[in-house]
Amino acid sequence: MKGLSIVAKRYNSILSSAIPSGKSFNSFFPNTITKVLFNKGATTITFTQAEDQDPKTVSFSNLFLRDSSRSKSSIEASSGQKLFTTGELLLNPKSTIPEIVEVTENKKGLYIKWGDGDEYTYPLNFISRYAGISENAREPNPVLWDKALLKSNIRELVSIDFHSFMDINDSDKLYQTLINMKKYGISFITNVPKEATTGYDSWYVKQIAERIGHIRHTFYGETFDVINKPMAENIAYTNVPLPLHQDLLYLDNVPGWQLLHAIKNSSGPSDSGMNLFVDSFNAARYVRDVDGDAYEALTHVPINYIYNRDDKRYFQSRPLVAENEINADNINTANYSTLIKEINYSPPFQAPFSFGIWEKPKGSEVSTPVGKMTQRLLFKDFARGLSVFEKFIRAPENTFRVKLPENTCVIFNNRRILHARTAFEGERWLKGCYIDDDTVQSKYRLLAEKYTK
Repeated sequence: MKGLSIVAKRYNSILSSAIPSGKSFNSFFPNTITKVLFNKGATTITFTQAEDQDPKTVSFSNLFLRDSSRSKSSIEASSGQKLFTTGELLLNPKSTIPEIVEVTENKKGLYIKWGDGDEYTYPLNFISRYAGISENAREPNPVLWDKALLKSNIRELVSIDFHSFMDINDSDKLYQTLINMKKYGISFITNVPKEATTGYDSWYVKQIAERIGHIRHTFYGETFDVINKPMAENIAYTNVPLPLHQDLLYLDNVPGWQLLHAIKNSSGPSDSGMNLFVDSFNAARYVRDVDGDAYEALTHVPINYIYNRDDKRYFQSRPLVAENEINADNINTANYSTLIKEINYSPPFQAPFSFGIWEKPKGSEVSTPVGKMTQRLLFKDFARGLSVFEKFIRAPENTFRVKLPENTCVIFNNRRILHARTAFEGERWLKGCYIDDDTVQSKYRLLAEKYTK
């Protein structure tokens, strides 16, 4: 962990709706349900969460409440999965009409007996959660970074010790790693035990991955070795410079995260085999700031990615920038950290374009269809945006460079972080694997439940 420790020391280290008419119940205690009204279509609940807060009122659709029932007749006991469909409720309208609505004795739950006989007590934390004011901690938003910002926060990124991370009796370091991953798209595990010096049968990167979730198998196997070898099937398996890119964009389901464990990386000059990382979300943010039309084209023009070797024939088309659906967090488009979903950038595996490749020479009559001529205009905006993006990611001030120390593992977001490597001499061996974002999200939510309680 020596190299990253030095870096750390050097850069010191971030519905309410209208109330329907109907029956009502009144009471008042702190953190309790204080009033309920209901009719055939909706149930309106007023509740408090603290003595010094004003009461909150929310009106829920009865279909939503009945559909959310966790009663024994609605949920299979061992799996916790639903025994009915939402469509069934729609086919039997009386199933969503309350027969009895009562606030529980401790005022922290709402008992409802439905027209179809289902009975369930909705806890106050369920009501507050779906009222949009849950006390549960929000996920940390991505922090867009350049070299200076990442280095100023390097301490929290490199302080995750392998043995602490792997401690099944204490998830503190695992949780901190997941927070780092969500904020910066990158984190490091240090002091990973040394591997055997013979053979290529690494195991520790697998342990690290499985501490988070399950490994994503690809045609490269469960794990893979980034080494210099003859007749390499991938440019990463050579010693030549590897440009900034993301992995496996030619697959329909692209792995969300990549892990690389440095087993050997000390030979050659100090700048030999340097790892480079760039925050592509920050690059997309910059394009939008300086040229909105060009940015918009980056979200539409497809780029083709291909892997065509031996018995493999993989192909996908993706725009450079993919955005999340508009919601309350990103409706202000200045909030780039929640607006951008993923970036698709992998020049080594890029195939020829099939969009916007037509041109119209001045003064010439051409037979190109009108739709194709429209494409070329959008492609011009795209080319301008790609140029701005490329210039940004190549700038030294936006690039985090580190020669990954032996016995250190880096984990980075394969849909956000661009990675590269300088040319190297001598022996260099990184052991890698992939995990999907689903498994990262699952583990984060599990631990967030624990730590926010």
